[in-house]
Amino acid sequence: MDAKVENRDGIFVVSLSGQMDFESADSLKVQCLEKFIEKKIIFNLRELSFVGSSGITPFLELLSELSKSNGSCFKICAVGSEFMRLFESSPVDGIEIYRDITDAERAFTVNGENQALARIKPFGLKLTIE
Repeated sequence: MDAKVENRDGIFVVSLSGQMDFESADSLKVQCLEKFIEKKIIFNLRELSFVGSSGITPFLELLSELSKSNGSCFKICAVGSEFMRLFESSPVDGIEIYRDITDAERAFTVNGENQALARIKPFGLKLTIE
């Protein structure tokens, strides 16, 4: 898996591509927790291939840690159906999914959050499509 980071006026877009396996996802987790705590982050999954639930476990742990940290705010965009099913069943609170980077960027503005395609509720028990 490759991860490219772009700073867009204080919003860090992390574009993931290739196949996510346990090792690459764990490395991503460590690096993101070192660099992006208390930052605005968008995870772009457009070019990410689905591998399986074992490969995404560290990624879900990363999202959980970001969700718990003070001031850290993340959005996810361009999610395929395989990843959507995993997010629906994850224990991560408040995952917001957007169509593309532009919609996710808008979500960081005061009124932008109305554009979410889905908001995964706590413990993944309910998916709301807007």
